[in-house]
Amino acid sequence: MSNVSIEIRADGDLNDILDPDERVLWTGRPEYGRGLCQPIGAERVYLISMLVGVLVMWSTVPFIGPASSSIRFTACMVYGAASLAFMAAAFMMASNRQYVLWNVVYFVTNKRAIVCRRGPNWRFAVRLYVVSNVHSATYPYEIVPTRPNPSLKIGTLLDEQELQPIGHGLSHPGQPVTWGMLTMPVAFEQVPNAPELLEMIKSNLRS
Repeated sequence: MSNVSIEIRADGDLNDILDPDERVLWTGRPEYGRGLCQPIGAERVYLISMLVGVLVMWSTVPFIGPASSSIRFTACMVYGAASLAFMAAAFMMASNRQYVLWNVVYFVTNKRAIVCRRGPNWRFAVRLYVVSNVHSATYPYEIVPTRPNPSLKIGTLLDEQELQPIGHGLSHPGQPVTWGMLTMPVAFEQVPNAPELLEMIKSNLRS
């Protein structure tokens, strides 16, 4: 089962986060998606859908009345507004995803899998949210086939807001549509060496 714990710290000193007998075996960050123009997973589907919608929408212009008619002018105004709305939505999704993935760091130790997420609390003070799960033989670790790189699920939260009172928590538009519908997965996202990390965790299992 998942035994996720959450610590909220004002500093990011690794020595204070780790137990005295705990040592780091691996550390990393998302391989892809930390850049604004690096859409991943479901976000790509949303972008393609919006692009197709815009192209289909504008392709109907030649069939809407005479070139000088007010009907065509009105249609162009509506299409232009819709296109701008799609662009704004795309930018918001990209900003959300970049913000989340830029502010996470992953650790595997001989005891735990750890996700460190920096972000503001409800008082707008920046804090470090340390989400960790003790290696367990009973937890169903899972390699999720996200694109372009896989993700390793290392824990589960019942509520995303347990992690961060405001902001985006660990969720973003690039995650699968069903991600976080019932519970919030805690994962090493976009890590190409996910199978090796899973083996590393299994080799240090503590039931």
